[in-house]
Amino acid sequence: MSGMSSYYLRLVTSEHANKPKFNAMLSSLLSYSDDVYNLAVYLDGYFDIDNAVGKQEDMLGDIIGIDRTLNFQPDRGISPVLEDEPYRKLLQSKIVKNMWNGGIDELLQTWNEAFGSALIVQDNQDMTLDICAIGLSSQIIGNMIQKGYIIPKPMGVGINFHFSDSAVFAYGVENDNMKGYGEGLWERPTLKDSFGYGVEDDMEHIHGYGEGYWT
Repeated sequence: MSGMSSYYLRLVTSEHANKPKFNAMLSSLLSYSDDVYNLAVYLDGYFDIDNAVGKQEDMLGDIIGIDRTLNFQPDRGISPVLEDEPYRKLLQSKIVKNMWNGGIDELLQTWNEAFGSALIVQDNQDMTLDICAIGLSSQIIGNMIQKGYIIPKPMGVGINFHFSDSAVFAYGVENDNMKGYGEGLWERPTLKDSFGYGVEDDMEHIHGYGEGYWT
C-alpha cells in the first residue's frame, strides 16, 4: 500500500483491523484516492522538460510554441519527426531563444548546459557571427542548427556555421576549444561527410561518390 490508502488503513481500530473482508473493501475504495494522490504528487515531474517524454513533451511543445515535426527534410534520410531526446533539445533551445538577452556570454553558458559540448562565437563586427560547434555528435541537431532552430541570434545578424569533432586549429591559442599544430583540427562548414577519392572512413567523416560532399 502507498499514498493515502496506507494512511487510512492504519487508522482502522483494533476490533476491525483483523477482518480481511472489511480491509479488502476499504482497500478497494481507497485505491481511487491513491490514483488522485499519485497524480498530484508526480504531475510536475511528468512535465519536467528534463524528463518529459511522448505526449507530455508534445504538450510542452504546444505551450512553448514549437512542433515535434520539422518543416524540412534532414540529411541522410532522417525522419523530420523528432524522437524524444532531440525534441527535448529543441524545446530547451526555444526557451533559451525566448529568454535570451542577446549576450554572447549567456549564449555560451546556456549552450553548455543544454548540450554539454563546446561552442566558439566570434563577432565579426559587420552584422555577422562565426559560430563553431565542437564535439556535436548528432546529425539531426547539426541540421537544426544550420536551419536556425537551435542557436538564437539578433534580428538582421547573419551566422556562418562551422563544425568540428574536437578542438579546432588556431594560431597562438591554446585552450580546450582551440589548439595549434598537431592537435587542432580544421573546422567543417557542414556536418556532411567530406569527399575523398578511394577513401571510406566513418570515423574521419570521409566518403566517396554519392555519399561524400565537397568542403
